Amino acid sequence: MRASVAVPAGGRVHDSVVRTLGAWVLGGRYAPGEVLPREEDIATTLGVSRTSIREAIKVLSAKGLVETRPRIGVRVRARDDWRLLDPAVLSWHPELMRDADLVAGLIEARRIIEPAAAELAARRGTAADLAVIEAAYLGMRAAIPHDLAACCDADLAFHRGIIAASRNVVLLGLVGTIEAALRAVFGITNQLMTTQSRALAAHGEVLERIRFRDAAGARAAMERLLELAAEDLRPEA
Repeated sequence: MRASVAVPAGGRVHDSVVRTLGAWVLGGRYAPGEVLPREEDIATTLGVSRTSIREAIKVLSAKGLVETRPRIGVRVRARDDWRLLDPAVLSWHPELMRDADLVAGLIEARRIIEPAAAELAARRGTAADLAVIEAAYLGMRAAIPHDLAACCDADLAFHRGIIAASRNVVLLGLVGTIEAALRAVFGITNQLMTTQSRALAAHGEVLERIRFRDAAGARAAMERLLELAAEDLRPEA
């Protein structure tokens, strides 16, 4: 069956092919150890050139998702080889909430990274840093309950601002991963505005602890905020 690749406005065929093939692997259409269809067959299915498929496979190979073997073809690598913390890889995942291990891993990673970032922000953040975090918080408050997109953008800016205020170059390198994880969550819940409203007070407490240079309090407040986020992702009994 022929199925053309959906190319977003202003997007490129290459990006869309990469996203489609990445979704095939991450979504389980082709499991680890399985071989993808031949290059020409994929090109026909997606309605693109073989060159587009070849270039997309190179990208997936660089992300650890597949490998090309002589006389075998393109084979899906073991899940342990996938670069799941890569923001691009996270963005390709078609059904993140069905990937229980990945969701749990993202929550755990945030619990390791963000409380430490909040603690460091309370110790090291400048007045300018605080202004950025506060502006993001106020943006969330203004957007609730009528503007979902603005609320999501402000929430991302809030967490980005805290990590930036930590002044830790390693944590700064993880901003893309945190943002990708948050964007994935924002895209999978239909009750986001309700949960954002419930979490607004928790965001405000993080802000205040950082403002008052309360490092231990900032860490604890971020831990409480992340617990709320984890609760929102737990399946209902």
